[in-house]
Amino acid sequence: MNDATTVEIVEKIQEPTETKGFVGRHLLLDVQTSTPRGINETATIYQLLEGLSMAIDMTLVYPPLVARFPFAANELSRFVQSLHEEGIQARTVETMEHLLNKRQTEEGGISGVTVWLESHAAIHTWTEESFFSFDAYSCKDFEAEKALDYVLNFFDVESYNGLDIVRTIDAPQQVRVLSSQAAVKG
Repeated sequence: MNDATTVEIVEKIQEPTETKGFVGRHLLLDVQTSTPRGINETATIYQLLEGLSMAIDMTLVYPPLVARFPFAANELSRFVQSLHEEGIQARTVETMEHLLNKRQTEEGGISGVTVWLESHAAIHTWTEESFFSFDAYSCKDFEAEKALDYVLNFFDVESYNGLDIVRTIDAPQQVRVLSSQAAVKG
């Protein structure tokens, strides 16, 4: 293994055809929103993932899978209740009951993932914090700016930070830092 630096922070990423050992592009985003609009709507997350696939020319293997947290609270509540009815009193049951009671007060969030022939995209939202994390990876190159704009337009974005990474074999990875703060300054 080479002791040389394997990451190069850059302002502009080279075209993949100019990048030695290109194996993919990875876009990572952490986004703070000013409102919970969109981040608490399964239909919005589904539309985002499905539309992004078309916008950056990826091949859907499966339609997006979108789930709300806590999606299994009712099932777990029924299970804990059945344990009580059977007279089972254990520390594990008490812990489950405590966690279920806590979850009842949480707004939760949504997770969504879509599988592409070329790889994947995923989003995880935290409604109470008006926040989401997003990532998309593909062995086929895509326009990171186009994907970034597409994702951000679904929400009332207050700020974001992220990385646009060109992943490579036997060459330094190129990493471009993305930030709404840089967009404001520049």
